[in-house]
Amino acid sequence: MAGMKSKPTGKPTARQVYALAAALCERAGEEFPETREGASELIERLRIESGHPQPRLEDVPFRPRGRRRGRTREERTASRTAAELSREMS
Repeated sequence: MAGMKSKPTGKPTARQVYALAAALCERAGEEFPETREGASELIERLRIESGHPQPRLEDVPFRPRGRRRGRTREERTASRTAAELSREMS
C-alpha cells in the first residue's frame, strides 16, 4: 500500500467499496454475492437481522424525481424572446 497514490479527501472508490464489502462478508461468515439479486437479498436479510429501522424499498411509495433545477431550453428561449419584444416595444 505504500506505493499506492491516494487522494486524502473525497468519497471511497468503487474498488474500495467492493473490498470493504468483501471483507465484511468474510468477517460475518457470509459468502460475497455474485449477482445483484443475491446482493439485494443479503442486504435485506442483514438489515432485518440488525434491526434497521428504515422500511424496505418495496414498502416505500415511489416518488418521481422533481423537475430539474434551472430552466429548460424552451423557457430560456421564451424569456430571451420576451425581453427582445419588450425592448422593441419600448
